[in-house]
Parts: sequence; C-alpha cells; structure tokens
Amino acid sequence: MNLLSASRHSILFAFRAFQIVVISFLLTFHLFKSAAAQQQDSTQARIEWDIERALQEFDGEETDQSLEELLEFLQTLANNPLNVNRAGIDELLQVPGMNFRLAQSIVEYRNREAPFEELDDLIDVSGIGQATLNRIRPYLTVSRGLDRGRDLYLNPRYWTRNSRTEGFSRYQQTLEKQRGYQRPDTLGGFVGSPVKYYQRYRYSSNHLSLNITQDKDPGEPLEHPAGFDYTSWHIAFQENGRLKDLIIGDYSVAFGQGLLLWSGGAFGKGSEVIRTPNKNERGVRPFTSAQEMIGFRGIAATYGNRLQLTGFYSNRQRTASEIDETYIRFPTESGYHRTLNERERRLNLAQETFGGRARIQIPNGFFGVSGFHNRFERPVQEGTLPWQINNFHGQTLSGYSADYRLLAGPALLFGEAAYSNNGGYGVLSGAELELGDRTDAIAVYRYYEPSFQSIFGAGFGEQSGNPGNEEGFYLGLSHSLGSKVRISAYIDQFRFPAARFQQRQPSSGYDWLSLIEYSPNPDLQFYALIRHKLREEEYAAFDEMGRELRILGETRRTGARFQAEYQVNPSIRLRTRFDTVRARTIPEGASLGYLVFQDIRFYPFQNVKIDARITLFDTDDFDSRVFQFENDLLYVLSNTMLFDRGKRMYFVINYQAASWLDFWLKAATTVYSNRDIISSGNLQIDGNRRSDIGIQARVRF
Repeated sequence: MNLLSASRHSILFAFRAFQIVVISFLLTFHLFKSAAAQQQDSTQARIEWDIERALQEFDGEETDQSLEELLEFLQTLANNPLNVNRAGIDELLQVPGMNFRLAQSIVEYRNREAPFEELDDLIDVSGIGQATLNRIRPYLTVSRGLDRGRDLYLNPRYWTRNSRTEGFSRYQQTLEKQRGYQRPDTLGGFVGSPVKYYQRYRYSSNHLSLNITQDKDPGEPLEHPAGFDYTSWHIAFQENGRLKDLIIGDYSVAFGQGLLLWSGGAFGKGSEVIRTPNKNERGVRPFTSAQEMIGFRGIAATYGNRLQLTGFYSNRQRTASEIDETYIRFPTESGYHRTLNERERRLNLAQETFGGRARIQIPNGFFGVSGFHNRFERPVQEGTLPWQINNFHGQTLSGYSADYRLLAGPALLFGEAAYSNNGGYGVLSGAELELGDRTDAIAVYRYYEPSFQSIFGAGFGEQSGNPGNEEGFYLGLSHSLGSKVRISAYIDQFRFPAARFQQRQPSSGYDWLSLIEYSPNPDLQFYALIRHKLREEEYAAFDEMGRELRILGETRRTGARFQAEYQVNPSIRLRTRFDTVRARTIPEGASLGYLVFQDIRFYPFQNVKIDARITLFDTDDFDSRVFQFENDLLYVLSNTMLFDRGKRMYFVINYQAASWLDFWLKAATTVYSNRDIISSGNLQIDGNRRSDIGIQARVRF
C-alpha cells in the first residue's frame, strides 16, 4: 500500500470513528441532561482533573520513569492540603499554578490584614483572580492549629497530631504469555513470574513520617515475604521549629532550577506555557515511590528560616554493566533484575554522595548556592561513539551552582549557573512578566556546554534527562479573552553544539505550540492544540563510489488535537478527543497517524467511581505514533504509546468500601488489526492482543 492510499484509508477510518464518537457524545448528552444528579465531592473532582491535566501538559515523547514520583507528589499534596494560614512560601510554591509572586502576596496579606477565614478570601490577594483561585483551591485549607512551643516536642500528641496511617497492596500483570516466560532462564528467559507486586506502609502526621515501600517487577523472583527486589524506607521529622526537615533513609533532592541537583521528576515543555520552564524547588523530601535507581539513601537535614542550611549524605548500591574486572559503564536507571545476567550484576556498584545548600530569603526573593561530591566504587568508562565522548568517566565528580529568584516590578527573574569540576558549565536565566491583568509572558535562555556533567540534574530543555550539550531560547505567552477564552503559545529555538544521542555531528531545530481553550460555562470545556517540531537528524547515503555518507536532514512532526469535555451532571463526565500526527523523516518520507477516543467518568453510587475509555488509532508507522495519558490505579502513571492500527479499551473502578478502605481495579486491552506479533525479545507476544489487569487496595486510618 503506498503512502497516498494508506493516508486515504487512515482519513476514512478516522472520519468514521470521529462520527461515531460525536454521535455517542450527543446521544449521551441528550439522555443524561435531565437526569437527577447525585451530588459528589466537587473538590475531589477538581483535584483529579488537575492531576490529569498536569500529566497531559508535557510531551508524551519526553516521558521518563522519574515522572512516577512526580505523580505521587501531586496526589499526596492533593490528599493533604496546605493550611493557607500557616504555610510558608516554600510550601505554597509546591501548589500547581502557584509562583513566587503569588506565594509572597499570600503571606504578606495574612500578616498585614488577618488570617484567612475561608478560601474565598484569597480573592482579595493581589494577583489572584477567580481562575487562579479555582486552580489552587483543592490544595489549600484554612483549618487552624495551636501554635507549638518547645515543650510540645516531649508531648506525644505533638508528634501524632493529624496522624494518618496508610497501607497499599498492588498487583499488576500482562495476561498474554510473553516470550521471556516461555524460554528457560539459562537461555536468557525471565527467572520470576509475570506478576508486578507493590506494597507500601506509611505513617505520617504534621511532624513525623515513617514509610516502607517494597516492589517486585515482572520477571523478578519473590521467594519469600522479605525477598522483594527493591525496598525503600525512611524516617522523617518535618516542620519542627527551625529544623525544617530531618530525613533518615531514602530521600530526593530538588534545588534551584535543577541544573545541578534535581531528583523526582519535572515537567517539560507543554500546554502550560508559563509555569513549567520556571521550577519551584522542593528541597529535600522523603522518598516513597518504587523508582529504584533515582534519589539518595542516607541522611539529609534542612535548618533555619530566612537563612536555610541543608546538608545530605548518601551511600547506596547501584547496578552497572561490567566492562572488565576494573571498569564499568555508568549505572543503569531501569531497576530491572529479571534474567540471570541482570541478576548477576544487581547492586554491584557502591555510590557515595554528599553535598549541601545555603539559601537566604530577602524581601523580594531568594539566593542560593549548592554543591555535591560523588564517588563511585569503581571507575566508569565512557563509550567510544561520537555522542558518548562527553559522558562522565572516572570515579569522582564534584559540582557547584548558584541560583536566584527575584521580584523586580512586573517581572519575576529566575536562573541558575552550575559548574562540574571536569570544566563544563551550564546556565539558565529567565523572566516571567505580567503584561496586564490578562496577559502573562515568559522568556528563558539556556546554555549547557557539551562537557557539562550534571549526573543528578534535570534542567529545562529540549532533551529529557540530565542537562548537557544544548543551547536554546524559549518564549511563551498566555492571554485571556474575557473569562471564557484563553490563548497560549510558545516557541523554542534550540541547537546541540556537539553530537547528541545516535548522531555524529552538531544539529539544531525548533518547536512551537499553540493552544486555545474555550469554556462557555463551568460544565463545558473545549480546547484545540497544534504543535510542530523540526529537528535535524542524520541519515545514511552513498556516493558514486559506494562509500557511506552521513547526511544531515530535517525531520518534522506536526500534531493537532481537539478535545471536548462535558460535565453532564455531578455523576457523569464525558470527554472526547481527536488527535492527528504528520511525521516526515528522511529518507522514509511522510507518514500519518490518528487517534480518537471517547471516555466517561461515572459515579453510579456515591462511593463508586468508574472511568472507561475506547480508543481507535491508525498510524502509518512508528514515526507517526500517538500517545494518550490514562486513568489508572492510585500513584500509577500510564502514558500509552500506540502505533499501527487497532483499538484500545480500558476501565478503572474505584470502590470506597468504607472510610478506611478503598479498592481499585483496572482492566485494559489493545487489539491490533494489522499485526500478529507484539513487541520483541523477551517481551514478545505471539498474537494481536495485549491485555493487562491491575488490582489495588488501600487501608487508611
């Protein structure tokens, strides 16, 4: 089938699918418009909507495993809202939609006027309009608490105030047989069962957190209750006078703009064009997720108020491929130990890290300096390919940085400069601007030298992961046309001064995004989004003598999306989406991809929530692949990539059996109409269907 006929087939397929979806949308609208609605917890609904939107606000192609911790951070914050009458600027900055200017205005208003009696009083704070208030409301509360004194530290009630105990148990499995479970482990097969099992127990209060997390990935063995492949734990003391944090065990670190020290995930470029380039640091925080190879293990503490001092020490085992008896490759981040080879090198490398930070708060902002020193037990050897020559090698690495965040009239200035002791450096500097009551803008410049070795960083940029080998300028703009329409856009020009991954020469590119959101009433929302990316890529060609040449050509990817969301009544929410992607690569040429889905959120009873979706997709090849974020079990991130032709269906049921007991069930299946084999290697499925099931229970007191 040539490209033209394939494109016509795809267009016809997408058009018919879209007709079906629209008809179902209108029929459901008609059937339920006059139905009696059972009142649901609207605050919880807004929290869930915010989390879903946050996960959709970055490019699916830039997804990495560290986002699982970010998802857990957002959901934990939503379940434990901040007291707006006691939270400091650092705490308020963790709220989605909050920036330094708004956080400072809230603190100054309550100190100058009076404590907030209710959340609606926040509308009197400069810079907070109704839209901003609606976005931050789910994460805040006005509950009052007694002021603590030094004598309270010896009172058990001080440590148990607002205490919560949670226990999780989660089971997930792919139902079809995969190749790795059919071949013996001596021939490279998996040594364990296909079950993914996770459990977590946590006690937390205003000032104390105790946690243990255990995880077994599919293919890993579990021979006895204490035989989990991964176990994480911590004991943390929080907000105890000047001692802000004291963590023993596993923790994450997030300072400045993330150029030097940032573990725990961060959003990249997306439809939230103003907030994401400017990171709000999270400091040191207890680590609770099942992401095995990120974060630190040891002790960390933060002390002070306006002048805060942080120190941390970590000593943990990592997994690395061995080159010979002396040298290893840089540690992996997958955390999989499923085959005999993977298990042989499990936790075969000791990594010791220590560092700290000093930050001072001034009337209009912050200044901070950070540093670390890292030592591996064995020397790391860089690769020999062109894009590997600037990678870290050796046993030790030190890094230093300075960052700032300042209010200057209508501008919020922010930035960080970092240096690694191999001689590389990175710089990021930007400004958020309020151009009137309805318009916000942001401009960010970044330059990460090719030799900059930021092994713990996650700076803003085109490339996901550690910042390095990149220069770029980002410009974003957001404008409201009244209370019902908002327009957002960004453009980002970037270049890679040296060879990047799988390339052999410098390259460059740009991308832009345009978004229009329309909400005629609180129950009906539409948005349309267009995103275009051009990036130079190498491809192989041959001259007249048959010699291979590496030619630099332009690849393009353009995506368009339309989504409609309707809250029929408090019990029913409908969402319809249509995505199309056009990719052009050299020398393959152009390819097209489409996705259309209809989903429904339904509360048949007050204690039961059902999310269900059917997705139809058709892509010419892998280059025109499409993505969708899915509802899932609590603290589980699902970013599903789809290509070829087929359909995907899933449902998630959340049943609150009692105030202390919740159950989740997710079942999903993807059926391909043009494939008889799914995936490859040990994950290969012989057939055209992949089905997954997940069950989770939570007990809380």
